[in-house]
Amino acid sequence: MDLTIEQSCPGCGADIELHEDDRMVRCPFCEVDNYMLEQGARRFVLPWSLPLAIDESDLFFVPYLRFKGAIYYTTGEKVKYRLVDATRLGIGNDRLPASLRLRPQAMKVKPVVADMTGRFLPQTVKTEIVFSHATRITTLFAKEKEGNIYNRAFIGESISRIYQPYYIHQEQLFDAVDNNPLGEFSSYRIDQRSGLAAKTSWEPRFISTVCPQCADLLQGERDSLALSCNNCETMWVEQGDRFVPLQWSLVKSERRGARYLPFWKISLSSPDKNLETLGAFLRLTNQPVLVRREYDDIPFSFWIPAFKVNPRTLLQLAEKLTVIQSRIPEGTTGRLDNNYPVTLPLKEAVQSIKSVLAGAALYKKRVYPMLPKIDTSPGVTSLVYLPFSGNSHDLTQEHTLITVNAAALKFGRKL
Repeated sequence: MDLTIEQSCPGCGADIELHEDDRMVRCPFCEVDNYMLEQGARRFVLPWSLPLAIDESDLFFVPYLRFKGAIYYTTGEKVKYRLVDATRLGIGNDRLPASLRLRPQAMKVKPVVADMTGRFLPQTVKTEIVFSHATRITTLFAKEKEGNIYNRAFIGESISRIYQPYYIHQEQLFDAVDNNPLGEFSSYRIDQRSGLAAKTSWEPRFISTVCPQCADLLQGERDSLALSCNNCETMWVEQGDRFVPLQWSLVKSERRGARYLPFWKISLSSPDKNLETLGAFLRLTNQPVLVRREYDDIPFSFWIPAFKVNPRTLLQLAEKLTVIQSRIPEGTTGRLDNNYPVTLPLKEAVQSIKSVLAGAALYKKRVYPMLPKIDTSPGVTSLVYLPFSGNSHDLTQEHTLITVNAAALKFGRKL
């Protein structure tokens, strides 16, 4: 579930409400668009309500690490996956609650900003432990009797810090969210004096959505990771606190009302000989198709959805498009209309490559042991928009006849 975030507009300062995955922020008051920069793990605080005897400067905040995403792993005879949304206490303490449970999803959180009073306890649990914890609680491995794990990947994941507010009153520790006493403070062995003041570097930062090439306004939806300029027909992604150009193309449709879905086309920088050409890939995975001679002249690429959907749908789309990529015509540039937003970044599409290869393989005993040794460093990459047509239930890709459920797209915006 998405977090709901209350924060100030970076332009006019008005209070606005965002979703966790929002990147393109439009203020309803000043109607100015700003783009939120990628800053790694974001910091949020749960809301508090204090009695009159307690001042906000008496608060101290305990960090919890939140993992949200999908875990894929390849073992035995199949690729398995599970969606995860979990929090874990970010300090070593066996008295405080180990998890925030549903509090972050049920409440409106706020980003940590420099003018917040109180002290923020430093994280002492390594972030890597969150991934291990998230893996254990899914029960993915509880029944694992199938042998080696050949590959594990976290796709669409996000790590954030959510701070739980506490205060001390009459030697008792209080939960500042609901003002319930938790017991004698000394028994919790918390050194609140080790807390830090909030820093400016923790705050969300924004840049203007002006095209770097022609100075027209860039276009995108609230959760878009790639923005388009309809004036100079370019696309841009944020990198290093600025927009950089993105190589892209559009496979145009002759059908009226087609919806264009984005896919990452990824070749490997140092491909295994079995992944150099389409023909080699089809033989490696033992596809039930006639491998034509011309397939050995087609450079091989993985085709990964550039949008979030449930794990099963993502794998199915990627596997099918990768196998029958020869049917996809070359794209061109042009004005981009009726397009679906890019919500899965390239780096996470790259992480899915081994899972896609494993899922596409019909000769699993040959392919699975190869997975740990395959170098998936990307070579030439581009974003390709493919046309899909259909009704409110299913959309069909015109050249490959691959279908995607419209409800899966809608649900994917909330992953």
